[in-house]
Amino acid sequence: MSPTPSDTEARREIRNDLVSGALCLALSAGLATVHFGQSGRLHEATGREPGPALLPEILLLLLAIAGAGLLFRGLRGNRDAGTEPMDMRAALTSAAPPLLALLLLASLLPLRSVIGAGLAFALVGAGLAVLAGRGEKVSILRTAALGGAIAAGFQAVFSHALSVPL
Repeated sequence: MSPTPSDTEARREIRNDLVSGALCLALSAGLATVHFGQSGRLHEATGREPGPALLPEILLLLLAIAGAGLLFRGLRGNRDAGTEPMDMRAALTSAAPPLLALLLLASLLPLRSVIGAGLAFALVGAGLAVLAGRGEKVSILRTAALGGAIAAGFQAVFSHALSVPL
């Protein structure tokens, strides 16, 4: 096998960078709009001590930087490779896994109120694990079970051991 990636693999990597970068930037912009539009105890004047209100802002900044980096790498790779314009069908196929992950995460709160936090975390964790492990040579059932167990374990640690309400 050649250590040099094939043209198809290089195009797929460039397309994935472009789609992932654009999704990260869109997500950080949307979340920033919601975050800065809220009022309440995290957003009141805190003087010199920003406290817990600073963490979401740092995470939003890091998400935007990661998205810009991916987008830049994809644009540079597209320019250097001299590839033809992106196929929209392929771009939508590349966008499907991250969008599905967002839908799974968005389903967590409604599921939690219907079936309980532990089971909701386990189901969403199993779904995310299967999504992340697609294409690997591991059983889907094993991947789902491991993802569900890890998510349920985290939920148990936070809820019971640390007494953090989820």
